[in-house]
Amino acid sequence: MRFNNKFVCLPQINCIALTMNYPKPTFIAVLLLFFGFQNLFSQELLVFDKQSKCSFNNERVETLIQNDSLYKATILLNEALAFTKKYGFTKYEAQAYNGLGMVFSEMGNNNSAKMYYYKALSIYDSIHEPHGRDYVLSNLANTYLLYKKYKQFDSIYPIAQSSAKKLNSELFFINLENEIKRNYYTNRNDALIKLAEYSFNQLARTDFDKLSYSRDYKSETLEKRLKYNSLYYKAIGLIKLGHFDEGYTLLFSIDIKDFKKSIVLNNDANRQLSTLNYYKFRYFHEFKKQKDSAVAYLLKSDEYKYSAMLEYERATSQNGELIYKILKTEEQLSSANKLRINDAKLSRSFIASTIISSILLVVVVIFFFYYYKTRKNIETINEELKNSNKKLIKRDKDRSEFFSVLSHELRTPIYGISGLSTLIEQEQSEVKKEAYLKSLISSSNYISILIDNILQATRAKFEDKQLRLKPGRIDPILQNVINTVKVAAENKGLNLFSNIAHSDEDEYIMIDKVAFSQIMINLAYNAIRYTNKGFISIDVSEVNRTDAQIELLFEVKDSGIGISEEHRQTVFSAFENKMFLQKNSSGSGLGLYIVKTLLKSHGTEIDFVSKPNKGSSFFFNVTFDLCEKPETVAHHEDLEARIDNHVLIVDDNKINLLITKKTLERIPGCTCETASNGKEAISLVKQKDFDMVLMDINMPEMDGFEVTKHIRLFNPNIPVLALTALNSGEVSAKAEACGMNQVITKPYNFDDFKAIVRGYSKVYQV
Repeated sequence: MRFNNKFVCLPQINCIALTMNYPKPTFIAVLLLFFGFQNLFSQELLVFDKQSKCSFNNERVETLIQNDSLYKATILLNEALAFTKKYGFTKYEAQAYNGLGMVFSEMGNNNSAKMYYYKALSIYDSIHEPHGRDYVLSNLANTYLLYKKYKQFDSIYPIAQSSAKKLNSELFFINLENEIKRNYYTNRNDALIKLAEYSFNQLARTDFDKLSYSRDYKSETLEKRLKYNSLYYKAIGLIKLGHFDEGYTLLFSIDIKDFKKSIVLNNDANRQLSTLNYYKFRYFHEFKKQKDSAVAYLLKSDEYKYSAMLEYERATSQNGELIYKILKTEEQLSSANKLRINDAKLSRSFIASTIISSILLVVVVIFFFYYYKTRKNIETINEELKNSNKKLIKRDKDRSEFFSVLSHELRTPIYGISGLSTLIEQEQSEVKKEAYLKSLISSSNYISILIDNILQATRAKFEDKQLRLKPGRIDPILQNVINTVKVAAENKGLNLFSNIAHSDEDEYIMIDKVAFSQIMINLAYNAIRYTNKGFISIDVSEVNRTDAQIELLFEVKDSGIGISEEHRQTVFSAFENKMFLQKNSSGSGLGLYIVKTLLKSHGTEIDFVSKPNKGSSFFFNVTFDLCEKPETVAHHEDLEARIDNHVLIVDDNKINLLITKKTLERIPGCTCETASNGKEAISLVKQKDFDMVLMDINMPEMDGFEVTKHIRLFNPNIPVLALTALNSGEVSAKAEACGMNQVITKPYNFDDFKAIVRGYSKVYQV
């Protein structure tokens, strides 16, 4: 078949036919015999030129992977694989397996990627094709490094390097770069520096125009990227080993714009840029003592870190569904191949029998009938596929719009925090400093709530959240909510009212303070966001009471833009509430979705009444179990002054250490020491008599769980409290299993933190 003066390879019949109502196999044989080529379509990856020579379009595969079109790449590669197996194009069969390995590696399916790479290697070895083998070895080494399979990487790396060196391939430098990263990831800094310096020198001595390339590159761009990465990793290695002058000199010699442009296609570009800016922050913070420059680089580092986080969340949310679709497609292709083989056997028998048959005319008539029916089925199914594709495109567009808004929502408070920090440092007036500080706290609260909403909305089992109920009073919980959103309301010139039903000070209820605070804060922020003038009101009233339970009605009112009736069905959807994305408002659209799902865990539903341009009122009822007031110990200032409650704080982040230390020192009778890693913490607990340990969970080398297990081996009684930004039942279960006494979730309220510390201190155990 010829299109535009170009011969195109024809794959086998499209596997979509599996869903059709087929006639008997004998009739399919006739269909293949007379009209088989009508159902074939052009193959994108295998192309014949005018001299009838076939080639494999590797560039097309790489472009699809770079554009995240992994599903389409898999379909095309499987079609190419079926064609090459049928017609004996062994070399291109190997290239198709290599392409599938690249796709599954990009999706995070390490086992499938490894399987396809080894199939490709086996074929290349059998046909003695060194260049193809060289490319697959490099891809396999990169996959092992990507998923931190260091033993496998160490075994395949020398083989890949030997092959690349023998062929004078550019993959020698790609493999060398992977070995540099391997040393970086495992903190082998001496080896990292030597290898990075060796790489840079080799790059300087190499004529890139004379290399034997495995794929199409812009040689100048490739050379620049490799040199920049060598300088980057050498600088970081020097700094980690304490060679600060040489390391920072090398780090600041890197042209950040040129470096960013050269690594733009790297999977870990945002992480590299975040690390680069972080070390610049350390330079100005620890050596130059220039706060403005230090804060600027820290904010840049955090910005790239948030971008990396969003990319990871997006990939995680997509890969599960994508892998399932691809596996189903592979099953269909496999079934289609088996069906075609069986049909071929049956068709040969049928043709032999029909030659001597006198009823050929009847068979032909029947054949045409089923052929017509099959064509109609194809048209119907293709129409359904087109409609499904339109829905998928629309959903993808909706998600793209959502993440665009989310990016804006993250950048806005970050910009505010940066600007307000500078204003506070420069301002002389204490009154203005206090006002700036309130705004700074408001921006910090908002970004904390936003990030928590994002993480909870993307959690697979969020709707099955188990509440952690503890005794508490509703009044202080709601007062904390009001204090959290108060500055945001004042900044917009809104009046914030509250009307909370009176309750006995000794009346306590079983409540999850974190979850319920999140419900009320999201509702309050939502009301503030969509109100330009007027008021916000938080009302609580008692609906019903028994000896064991109390039912309360919660209502958040505003005088904002209101909600039209047509949007009632979509306001609580995470990605479909378009009304929140219009020009008269902003926001991520996650707040009400979080509220609705959290209230399901409370066994209730939320509803609202609203009029456009008049305001809205969101309300819900919750029934709480009444409980006795928890036992407390009276406050004795003279006892606090006498007894020294000595605490060890463990955290690998210096800023977090400082914040926790200053917070703890606000509690009378408390003193503290700090440790920046797990090994140091274990040593200090063995050497000194501490009354309590505040333990971070996420630390390099040894996390908080492992450190606690070691401490429990020689000190089973010392209270160990976890300080973490993670908030899930899984964390609480692991903390309990390793011997931790309690989990304190960051950011925390000072009064709650103070009460927990006092509860475990010797002062209050007398």
